Amino acid sequence: MFKEILFGIILLLLCVFPLEGTAFGELSPKVPQNPFYYLRGDFNKPLLTAQEQAKRASVARDRFFLPWNGNFRHSKDDLLWPFGVYLPGQVYGENERPRQKNWFDDIYARANVEAFQSLDMPGIVIAEGALRAFPTFEPIFLSPDLPGEGYPFDYGQVSWVNPGEPIRISHLARDRAWAYVETSFAAGWIDSRKVAYVNEDLMKRYASLPLSVVVKDDTAVSKDGRFLFNAKMGTLLPLNKGLLYEMELLVPTGKDDAGFATFGLIRLSKEKVKKWPVEFNQWNAARMIDEMIGKTYGWGGLYGKRDCSAATRDLFLIFGIWLPRNSKAQARSAKPISLKGLTPEQKEKTIIKQGIPFGSLIYKPGHIMLYVGTYRGKAVVFHNLWGLKTHVKGKEGRYVIGQSILSTLDIGKDLPCIDQVGLLINTVTAMTNLL
Repeated sequence: MFKEILFGIILLLLCVFPLEGTAFGELSPKVPQNPFYYLRGDFNKPLLTAQEQAKRASVARDRFFLPWNGNFRHSKDDLLWPFGVYLPGQVYGENERPRQKNWFDDIYARANVEAFQSLDMPGIVIAEGALRAFPTFEPIFLSPDLPGEGYPFDYGQVSWVNPGEPIRISHLARDRAWAYVETSFAAGWIDSRKVAYVNEDLMKRYASLPLSVVVKDDTAVSKDGRFLFNAKMGTLLPLNKGLLYEMELLVPTGKDDAGFATFGLIRLSKEKVKKWPVEFNQWNAARMIDEMIGKTYGWGGLYGKRDCSAATRDLFLIFGIWLPRNSKAQARSAKPISLKGLTPEQKEKTIIKQGIPFGSLIYKPGHIMLYVGTYRGKAVVFHNLWGLKTHVKGKEGRYVIGQSILSTLDIGKDLPCIDQVGLLINTVTAMTNLL
């Protein structure tokens, strides 16, 4: 009896004070964190035919280079949208104090709205960087008193942009420290030191080459002893030629005095970069997931980390499948199978029966996951998850996981503080088969 009471107290304490770095290990049901465990059958068999994968990759390639085709596609309303949504006194800074009107006035003046589309020039990202809603790195949070808000949910963060990404540049901020750009998947402000213009000849050369893809996070790229940038998994770069143990890539090396990109050839080992697209089979999917397991959560790519949709987007792009940036759009990227109105048992049976391991997205509002298979008869998903909703002494909070994991859809069901209504299995609404 004493042991049972002590165990209950320990569980409750874990809800209030989850152990840093090991918090996920205290949650149940536990499943193997090795993605290779979930391989079944002929795991080297392609999940897409060569013809279908080439077709998907062609679509992804066109989307990648879209900013270089035609004019700036986003409107002035897109530029002004954050000023209408995040209002003085209703969002907070890093000091947990409300952002006042003078802060917004200063940011608006800096945004140089009247210069919108005055440049409308093709460009390229020469070093990895944050895409922001406003021309500032200063964060905006919702009230810290709201459950689940505050760090890392900086609503000034739009996404993360990889080096070598084609962009289109609308205009510069008044102080020229920021550029308003559009990528293949979003628009926002980026540090102007991270971007450069490209001329017609450079675009033709860049776009004429086959592509390679980085398959190791934090791949440092240097030339002649000078560091250029860090590339994460899913970064696409033109492939000049393949060598015995290395790949020779064409990469941006900086910009000249007129602001136009300079390029050079660099070599990376074949362990870090592959010819794109990588063959899509269970084994290769598990290899890529294995690289991501345990990586820190980053809302909107904050600090170059991944959130749920960035994890799935980067993963599928490696195989030539282009996904939109946010979870809702990803769930609609193919015809979804509705899970609404089903019991948890019915949802799980539907996922296991109709889902494709490594090829089906599972969606709940605000979160996306990848179905990878089963463990002891239960569906298992790969996802980058901030936390689970809790209730302790009548107050809502979060049990922070803050990393990419493999889990069942009822993870946390045995902790007394976890909101049972909010369990993933109770809140998932759709499954989307991408293959």
